[in-house]
Amino acid sequence: MVKKVCISGPAAAGKTHCIENYLEERIQNLTVLSESSRKVAEMYPDMPTENISRFREKICEFQRQRENVTENLVGDGIIVCDRGVFDNLAFLLLQDKNQFHKEFTILLNAYKNKSIRPYDYIFYFDIDLLGGITSLLKKSLEDPLRKATINTDNYAKHIIEFRNAFIEVTSYFRNIKVIPVVAKPDEEGFDERNLLVKDYISHNIALTVRLSDKLRYIFKG
Repeated sequence: MVKKVCISGPAAAGKTHCIENYLEERIQNLTVLSESSRKVAEMYPDMPTENISRFREKICEFQRQRENVTENLVGDGIIVCDRGVFDNLAFLLLQDKNQFHKEFTILLNAYKNKSIRPYDYIFYFDIDLLGGITSLLKKSLEDPLRKATINTDNYAKHIIEFRNAFIEVTSYFRNIKVIPVVAKPDEEGFDERNLLVKDYISHNIALTVRLSDKLRYIFKG
């Protein structure tokens, strides 16, 4: 049995850090699908600044391909995606509506023909900015790819716009389970959130996978 999990949210929300340091190291039978935008930026280093729409299109295509391959390779366990197809659509909804409609249709068809399967759980990492932009966020927002693809000078606006776009995108699909998790943008806040997510996956999702595999073994034997 395979369960598919996606960690979504705005830029600099600590998604990759959570996956690499809290999930990958502490949960068994877990396969991580790293962030596709980083991979695409490595292959096409000039594209984020020269043609953002084309960059987003490449990310969507690459994400679908990687999810398809990973689902076919993983027999049992948990697949965790560092961002997913809905993140990509949310960015397109904000940056290029024509391309959004094209990619939206492609994704619908991919779900219909089962070339990729939906996420069983989506954790949306939200940020509590009531205390302002912390030093941790300032450092994260200096990342060159982030500066090239979002307005890092108005991060609060990015958080609100991306959240609204993500809600709109996911509302078009049935049976999408989104679990919002809000954190203060400091080490203590991120650590508390990451532990909560790790415990949820360990106690609910991983346990379900293990029990299912055990029952399958019993009925086969």
